[in-house]
This record gives sequence, structure tokens and C-alpha cells, in this order.
Amino acid sequence: MLKMKQNAKVMLHLTWALFLGNQQFTLLQAETPAPQQLVPENAWAVLTIPSYDGARKAWNETLYMQFWNDPAMSEFREHAEKSFDTKVSQEFENKTGFSLSSLSQLIKGQATLALFPSQQEKQQGMDILAIMDSGDQAARIKELIELARNKSSEAGHPLKPLTIQNLPFYSAEIDADLPQFGSSKGTDTKSEKLTFTFGQVDSVLLASSSTVHLEQTIQRIRGGGGKAIASQATFNQFYQKKFRNAAAYGFIQFQPIYALIKQFISENAPNPGSSQDPIAALMPKPETILKALGLEGIQGLGFSWASDKEGSIWDFAVQVPTSQRTGLLGLVEFESKDASPPTFVTEDVSTFQRIRFDARKSWQKLEAMLGQISPQIAGVLQMTMNLIGKDRDPNFDFRRNFIENLGDDFIVAQWSPATTELTDVMNPPEIILIGSPNPEPLVKAFIAASGLLPGGNSVLKERSFLGRTIYSINIPTGAPAPGANPNEMTTMGIHFVASGTYVAFSTDEDMIESYLRSGNRSGRPLKNNPEFQQAAQSVGGFNSGYINYQSFASVIQLYYESFRTNPDSALSGMLGAFIGEAIPESTDSKDGGNALVDFKKLPPYDQVKKYFHFNVTGNNSDETMLNMISVSPIPSQLKR
Repeated sequence: MLKMKQNAKVMLHLTWALFLGNQQFTLLQAETPAPQQLVPENAWAVLTIPSYDGARKAWNETLYMQFWNDPAMSEFREHAEKSFDTKVSQEFENKTGFSLSSLSQLIKGQATLALFPSQQEKQQGMDILAIMDSGDQAARIKELIELARNKSSEAGHPLKPLTIQNLPFYSAEIDADLPQFGSSKGTDTKSEKLTFTFGQVDSVLLASSSTVHLEQTIQRIRGGGGKAIASQATFNQFYQKKFRNAAAYGFIQFQPIYALIKQFISENAPNPGSSQDPIAALMPKPETILKALGLEGIQGLGFSWASDKEGSIWDFAVQVPTSQRTGLLGLVEFESKDASPPTFVTEDVSTFQRIRFDARKSWQKLEAMLGQISPQIAGVLQMTMNLIGKDRDPNFDFRRNFIENLGDDFIVAQWSPATTELTDVMNPPEIILIGSPNPEPLVKAFIAASGLLPGGNSVLKERSFLGRTIYSINIPTGAPAPGANPNEMTTMGIHFVASGTYVAFSTDEDMIESYLRSGNRSGRPLKNNPEFQQAAQSVGGFNSGYINYQSFASVIQLYYESFRTNPDSALSGMLGAFIGEAIPESTDSKDGGNALVDFKKLPPYDQVKKYFHFNVTGNNSDETMLNMISVSPIPSQLKR
């Protein structure tokens, strides 16, 4: 009896285990496969948000959205959102039958867009596949499709029903260039039609220009359908290293695109000897140029975005092994050397960039690449370099002074302009440092090369300052001088000096003098800022050979009040025009579409300045990828 009870107990546990396991298995089956498991292997490009709900939550935590949702921004925000709804959302719904707000509220899981080579025979172009997972809102997808059917019927363009994998789908023809997104309005050109087919699979809304991809995707949702892009080695390497924890990512499979470029060049390049022009015979063949550029070594391109309470991270990478970095990809090799800001670069700097690479080696690679493209062009370059400076000194050797004295350190630092006047904006305080083991001969090379600049035959001026010689030359800017003859151009001074192990350049003479005073600027050095130090470490560190710093606070503060208090200024007008071009006008708009944003509704800068921080980009390349990572940290007082 005891044994029977024990057996019964074991059977009971097994029954419960099987039941629970079966329920869990059923739940797992019901979940929509991840993007990398759904997108077909032959996709040329993928753009996806793996979890829309998760990405939306992460986005709302960013500084941009904290700024946008601040109560002080309510008046500006409400006006802009209403304008966007009128000019974009309503126009989109009128043309497609779909509401942008309904679509965004519908998506809970993934939102994926993939591009493929056209499946139709003898037709070039791209096919599109869109995947939107609604999570537990399958009923709302059905309602949305019914709404689209009704609106299409009312408009006299009923949707065409068809069956794919025993499921109801619908197809419709739409303009390939939607009018509200920049069509050729006012021209006689007939717009091309694009057939889109869409339908529902459980909680997933599918849409594509190819029924083949729809069939394959439905099969993959159900557990079959052949290989997905996750099985592709180039994508998988990106996924394992860059995409696993990303809130959004994009991937481009470069090799088939490169093959298409080669095919296009081969089919469209002129035949050798077809031109009677003797100059044309000296021009390199397009396929020779393409090969010399070294793009063939690129396997894939990718980016990803992630965000948490510490800040946002953008990751950009070119997938190319070290052994295949030739041509353009091999011109600049970052060296593992210090790229931290010098002490004269203070916290009020708006932009700082430092790059460590062997410039002399890079120049040799450039000459080799030009020689591969065209020996004639390489010969002309050599001859030109041999002639530079001969007008000043017949014995001058430009190549020896220039190439042999290039170093491995390049620095750019820029501060905000003094005012928002156009002349100040176009000429902000900036200094450029070019490292050199022997800066004096390098200065002589620059003096010799100044004759090649527009207006470079102007008089070169010299003056002594703190024991150093500052050289200055004026060159035309290309802009007419105010109130002068239209043929008279304004000029800009370029000043340079050799000091220490650098040659310093600036269009601002005060910057040159400040640098020669050992960079005696007031304020704490940027490199001593703890937040900057932490951000730099997260993107590869100071010894990675590349650091780029952008301060939003120092730049935004200058322009913000100008936009708010003087929206009719030239700068505000340019920004408003740019936004107006980016956002389509509504055909029903009573105000002509000119009031998308109203800068006067912005709150005073002091109420929102806490949201403008900084961004740091660094080099994180390895033997498989050229990689740049960019971080926008959240200030400690705003972390949630």
C-alpha cells in the first residue's frame, strides 16, 4: 500500500509537471519570434525596435524627452504637437486610411522594417517588409484593417482580397512618392504605383510589396519558413556584439549591395577608346577606382541605440577585418595613445576633438591609393608637390618639409561665438593643433602652400609674440563685402605659429595668443571633470586614440534666447525654414503651413537649462570592426 501511494504521488507530480510544461510550451509558441528569427536571410537591410513598449519607456527617460515633457514646455509642446497632427498625421490618414497615432498605440512588441532585392523577374528595385506586433491587441488589428477597407471603398479604391497561407490578406496600390512626403507637385510626371499587401497573423500586422516574403514570414511565425537572418554570419556577429541589449538597431548587408554597384559600373562605364578626347583617355576606369577605394572588404554596417538611467548610447560600426582595411578604410589607423584634452581646453569649450594617427604613414597610403587609381594623377600630384614653394625659394623641398614633419596628434577646440551675429557665428573662437616632431619646417611648408589658397598671393604678415613668430594671411570667404561692390569679397584672416610640438592655426588672433600664453584660460580644465572622465571611459577611454566632446549647454544657451525673443532673426528663420522643409504642409492648413513651431512659446532658458548636457564619442574598434560609440550621460540631479 505504501509503495502504491508513493507511485501515485510520483504520477501526480509528473502529471502536474507535464501539464505546467505543456502550458508554458503553449505560451512560448504563442509569442512572436524575435526580429532576427523572422526576417529572411537574404535581407539587404533591417531596421527594428525589438520591443516597442520597452523602447518607448527608455526613450521617455532620455534627456530629450524629459526636456520635452517638462511642465515649462507645455505651451510650446502643445502647439507643436497640434501642428504635427494637422500637417502630418491627418494627411497620412487621408492618403493611406491608417492613423499614425492608432498605429503607434497598437504596437507593443517589435516594429521591424526590412528591405530585399525585388522578387519580380526582370525588375530591379527593392521589396519592403513591415512587421508590427500588437502583443495582446489582436482584436484591434482586425478593427484597423476593417477601417482601412471601409475608407478605401468610400474613396472608390476598394482593397483587393487574397489568401496567403489560408489567411485573409488585402492589397492596394499607393503612390510610390506620397504627395505629403515630397512628390513632384506641379509637374506632369506620372507617379509610380506601388502594390502593398497587408494582413494579420495572430497578434502581428504584416505588410509587404512581396507576397513571397509574406508567405515566408507567416511560416516563420508558425515555426517554419526556412533560414532567417540570424543564421547569417555577418549579422550574427553584429547581434552578439552590438544588438543583444539594444532598444533599436539597424543592419546593412554590404556585400550584395557592393556587387550591385560593381554590376552597375560594369554595365554603364564607357568603352575604352570610345572617346576622341585625349584627356578622357587618361582618366581612370570606374572599376579601377572602386577597387582602389577598398570598399570590397566591408561585410556589414550597423548601428544600435540603448538608454537607461545613466544616459543614451549610440553605437556605429563598419564590419571589416583588419587584414581587409585597404584604400579609404586603411587611410587612418587610430593609435593607442593619449587623446585627452590638454589643460587649456576648459569646461566652457563647445567642441573638442583629438585624433591620434600616424599622418606620415597615412599620406603614404593616400599616394599609393592614387597610384593604383591612376599613375598619371599620382604623377601630377608629385610634380605639383615638387613645384610648391619654388617661387619663394628655388631650393625649397616641400615634400621634405611637409610630409617628413607630420606627427601623430591632431586637436580641434572650439568655443561658442561671442554673439549670434552672423559674422560671429561664422567665425567662432577655434584653434587647430597639428602635431609635429619639427614644427618649424612644417610652418615653412604651410607658408609655401598658402600660395595655393584662394587669394593666397596676398601679403604674408609676420609679427613676434612671446618669442614666437605669428604668421597671418587673408583669404576671401566667397561672401560679398557689406555695402561694397558685388565683386568685392570679404576676407578672413588665417593665423598660425609653431610652438612646442605643434603648429597652431586659428582664424582668431586672440586664440593664438592665448595658446602661446600656455593656454591660460579661466575655468577648470575639461579633463578634470568627473562626469566627462566617466563618459570617456565608457566609449573606449582616453588611450583609444580618439575622443570627441560636444557641449550642448554652451551652444544652446547662446541661441536659445535668440530664437525665443527674436524669432524673426536670420538664424531663427533658417531653423524654421529647415523644420518647415522637413515637415510636409497640410493641404487644408489655413495658415499655409508656416507655424509648425512657435519659438515665442518657449520658456526662459533658466527654466530648462538643466536638460542641456554633453555628448562624448570614442573609438572602440577591434580586429573585426571599426567602431565608434557615442554617449549622452544624464546629469546626476535628473537621474530617475
